[in-house]
Amino acid sequence: MSFVHTWPILLGLTAAALPVAIHFLTRPRPAPFPFSTIRFLREVVQQRRAHQRLRDLLILILRVAAVTLLAWALARPLFGQHSLEVEDPNVDVARVVLLDASQSMAAGDHGIQAFERARAMAAEHLAYNPRVRANLIDAAASAKSVFEGASTNFAALRDRIADVEVRPERLNVRAALARSATMLADQSATSTTRELVVISDFQRANWSAADFSGLPQKTRIVLQSVAPAETPANLAVLSVGCQGRAMQDGVTRCQIQFGNFSPNERRIEFELTIGEISVRRQAVCPARQTALVTEDVTLRAAGWQAGVCRITDAADALAADDSRSFVVHVRSALACALITRQDTRGGVSTSYYLERALSPLIESESSQGVRVTRYDPAQFDDEGLSTADLIVLDHPGKLTEASARKLSAMLHSGRALLYVVSEPADAVNLKQLALAAGADLQMPVEFSPTSANNLRRDLFLVDVRRDRPPFSIFGDGLVEQISPLRFSGGLASRRLGQGSADDILAVYSDRSAALVLSSCGAGMLAVLNVDLNNSNLPSSPAFVPLIGELVEQLTTPRTQHPTVASGEPSVIYFPPEAGDPAGLRVIGPGGNKQNDASEITSDQLGVMWRTSAVGLPGVWRVDRGGRTVFAAASVIPAEESDLSSLDADVLTKRIAGGRKIEYRGSHEPNNATDDTWTWLAAACLAIMLVELVALRTFRV
Repeated sequence: MSFVHTWPILLGLTAAALPVAIHFLTRPRPAPFPFSTIRFLREVVQQRRAHQRLRDLLILILRVAAVTLLAWALARPLFGQHSLEVEDPNVDVARVVLLDASQSMAAGDHGIQAFERARAMAAEHLAYNPRVRANLIDAAASAKSVFEGASTNFAALRDRIADVEVRPERLNVRAALARSATMLADQSATSTTRELVVISDFQRANWSAADFSGLPQKTRIVLQSVAPAETPANLAVLSVGCQGRAMQDGVTRCQIQFGNFSPNERRIEFELTIGEISVRRQAVCPARQTALVTEDVTLRAAGWQAGVCRITDAADALAADDSRSFVVHVRSALACALITRQDTRGGVSTSYYLERALSPLIESESSQGVRVTRYDPAQFDDEGLSTADLIVLDHPGKLTEASARKLSAMLHSGRALLYVVSEPADAVNLKQLALAAGADLQMPVEFSPTSANNLRRDLFLVDVRRDRPPFSIFGDGLVEQISPLRFSGGLASRRLGQGSADDILAVYSDRSAALVLSSCGAGMLAVLNVDLNNSNLPSSPAFVPLIGELVEQLTTPRTQHPTVASGEPSVIYFPPEAGDPAGLRVIGPGGNKQNDASEITSDQLGVMWRTSAVGLPGVWRVDRGGRTVFAAASVIPAEESDLSSLDADVLTKRIAGGRKIEYRGSHEPNNATDDTWTWLAAACLAIMLVELVALRTFRV
């Protein structure tokens, strides 16, 4: 409770003391009278004295109460909270209203969206006031303002409030506060009061990163929450994707993660659709936890396939996150490019061994098998090389700098590279490849030719990572498989101060690296240090499964479903088979074309799609002449599904950064009530009437 005027309170306290003082100062004093006998008179006096004391005490209480109530009525008490706006008519105000338009604001409570309540609150703060200049920022992944600075055009601001809609994006709190700080800092007048009003649900996932320190000093910060007192129950599809490499007519495992943001366990009925395949299933998700569900499907069509997972019986607070789009690239066969100088007409060679080990790799998984195509090292500009899923180098000779750059670009864009090194030129090629890749490739070792005095002979494998592919495929029989293996030739190696020691999967008995597996951008590079002509590895039963498992690991994408967050800037590199940027166009959900802030360009790493803000959720396709060469899914960030809000103490104390912050919850009144004084005045009159009745009743 507060008061419009405080002086009547002080005056009332003084006035309330007057009846008490008068009561004690005017008490009747006994007067002596001569009587011969006073026995009967004393009885009468005692009766009259008790009667007068009761009357005087009652009248005193009524008079003090009347004066006190009159003072309260004049002070005009306010029950509830103060108005959040500066009410001094003599103060100029620069006000920025920050309106949260992220996806969580679409959550409903008793049939009303949180954003609709926020819209009404924002309109109240942008009502016309001759001493106020204001601006409106609606914020999600980006912060959009109506004007560049504060304005008195309240009509345009209120029109903008009516047009703002919730966007399927997360709230970038730092960007929104930075935009607000810039606007408030432009107010140069020292007599102007700066005021920031934030209207949001103050979702925990977003606002825990808030930082108010960038606002100008002495800025009045007001936080108005539209979150309900209890967090609404919500179900959501948090992620969808396919594990491993999806092959045509092969079994593909889809993995779906559901979130249950409610206090009770929920049974979820969902529908999974990929292309022409549709399945319906059920899952159980514990209270306030996530559930991971897998579903095996057989994909009949090759190419980029669009999919969606949809909860069919959600009945929750937020409908937008009940479905989620994804994409999967289904391949008809694994395309392998074998780059070598060796000719098949020259008899048995190392490239022959590799080709025979690669050929049966996928035959057991797909009727299409694997396509191995030989390329001369001089054919690096061949278009077919760009469509290869796996590039194998064996005795390629010395590569040019242009070839090394192209290999680096293909690695960065997601291609897999297996390099079987055995001659001095291979060491030079690896150095050129590392220089072209830059910081993207951090090899843990450096390979170098062996000297004439240090010939590598009769080596065997030690320190094999039995828990990782490709050696994990042998299980407990690993020792039995690798113990008979002997190696000669190859390259020496030395440990570098970069990369991870875990990338070295096997070591020879002379402590040189036998197998190294490193990432480069979105691709993987494996270096197998072995001279197959001077080793019994090709004739051993371990050779084919070892190469098969290694290539399986290299060609299995780390992500089968490229996804980007809706509304956020993104740079996506296309696979090499997409070709030149000319002729490519981006088509979004419903046939929407790319926006003006989006472009397809290229650099030394390949062709890319750069956009400052990815559009609506759904599947975005990159087409050339009506054929899809790439696809990506735009999705609502998963954290928008958790509708829990930060507590008021956290907002006003822990993340306030020493700033004084005023906070009001949605269940609290917007303004303090100012009608109590009428009831107090009426009560004062009633007490005065009671006093008159008491005086008449107790009259002498």
